[in-house]
Amino acid sequence: MQPTAADPALRESFLALLRSLAAAHALDAEELEQQVWLRAAAERPRSDPRSRLRALTVQEFRRAREEARGRVRELEAVARLAAARTAAEAASPEQRALGAEEARELRAAIARLPARCPALLAALLELPPMSYRELAEELAMPRGSIGPTRSRCLACLRRLLLGQQPILPGNR
Repeated sequence: MQPTAADPALRESFLALLRSLAAAHALDAEELEQQVWLRAAAERPRSDPRSRLRALTVQEFRRAREEARGRVRELEAVARLAAARTAAEAASPEQRALGAEEARELRAAIARLPARCPALLAALLELPPMSYRELAEELAMPRGSIGPTRSRCLACLRRLLLGQQPILPGNR
């Protein structure tokens, strides 16, 4: 039997779990429910739709929670950037010149990164920050690959800036 939202008993069997998870982590319960139903509709019919809906609910909750945590980290990064800009504006001419040189070096290093890295890092630095969903659409890449790709790009950038040989995809 394929689970559907048209079955009120089935819907109620997991809705309390979904709402409690969403409320505990300040997530949108309706969006979470929609994602669960979309995933359930895309799967082959199962013999036990109740347990599958519970599993899908937990999986979608974890995905949404990680996405929300990513947005919080991005907002914290924006706040740090704003504080740095404020400090830079109050800096002496020498400090501003050094900061400008560091920024040029950083932009040059980002430009030398492989594949999607320059576009992804540039998009991540946009203000206001984009959600992972917006980034996925903008860069035409799966939403679930943004975080891992970002991590690999930052590791490669770090190695470039430290003067080490970067580990490029396919170069491991």
